Amino acid sequence: MPPRSYLITAAVLVALVAISLPLTMGFAIIAWYWLFAAAACVLIVVGVVRIVHGLGVPAWIGIALASPGLLWAANSLLNMTSYRPTSLGWIMLSSTATSLAYPAAAAGALRLMEILSRPHLAFRIGYGLLAIFALFTVFSSTAYFMGWSFTKYLLNLAFARPFYAAMMLVEYSSFIGAAVMITLRRDMERWIAVVIGLIGVYMLYQALWPMFEVGLYGGMMFWLQPVLFVVGGAAVWRIGSLLHAQAASQRYALS
Repeated sequence: MPPRSYLITAAVLVALVAISLPLTMGFAIIAWYWLFAAAACVLIVVGVVRIVHGLGVPAWIGIALASPGLLWAANSLLNMTSYRPTSLGWIMLSSTATSLAYPAAAAGALRLMEILSRPHLAFRIGYGLLAIFALFTVFSSTAYFMGWSFTKYLLNLAFARPFYAAMMLVEYSSFIGAAVMITLRRDMERWIAVVIGLIGVYMLYQALWPMFEVGLYGGMMFWLQPVLFVVGGAAVWRIGSLLHAQAASQRYALS
C-alpha cells in the first residue's frame, strides 16, 4: 500500500476538486488540468534525479528520462508568454524535439535495466528499434517541412503499422520493466511497479488504438490523463525517495 501521507494527499486533492468544480465548472476543469500536469512533471523530474543519484548511474540516463517532462514544462512556460513563436520552423522543431524525447527516455530506461541485470541481445534490439524510430521521426519532420508529399505513402505500407507497434511496445515496456526491476532488486513497495505498469499499459493502448482503429477513447480520459500522470509521478517520486534513503543509510554505515 502507498504511504499514509500519499493517501491523505490524494483524499485532499479529490475533495478540493469536488468542491471547486460546481462553483466555476469551466475554469476549474482547465485550471486543475494544468495544475495536475505541472505537479506530475515536477514529481517525475525530481524523482528521476533522485533515482539516478540513488543508483549511482550515469547522469545522461537521468537527463534522458526527465527530457519529456522538461520539454513539456519549457513549452508550457513559453506558451504563457508574449514571446510565443508562431513560425512553422519553430513549431516543427518543437514537435520533433518532443517526439524524440520519448525514445530518448526509453533508451535511458533500457540502460537502467541493463545495468541492473546483465547484457542481453534483447537490449541491443531495443536500442536499434528506438534509434530507427528517432531517425524516422527526424526524416518525417524534415520531409513535411520541405513539402515532400511522397513520404505520407510510407505510413501506408504493409510493414509500417506492425513496425510502429513494435517500437511503441519497446518504448513503454522499457518504462514498465525498469520500474519492476528497480522495485524487485531493491526490495521496494510492490504498489509502485503495479501503478507504473498500469499507466504504461494505458499509454501503450493510447498510442496504438488510433492506428488499428480498435476500442474507444472518449473525452473523459483526456481530462483524466493528468490525474493518472500525477499518480505515476508519485510512484516515481517514491522510488527516488526510497533509493535516496537507502543510499544515505549505506553512506552512514560506511562512515
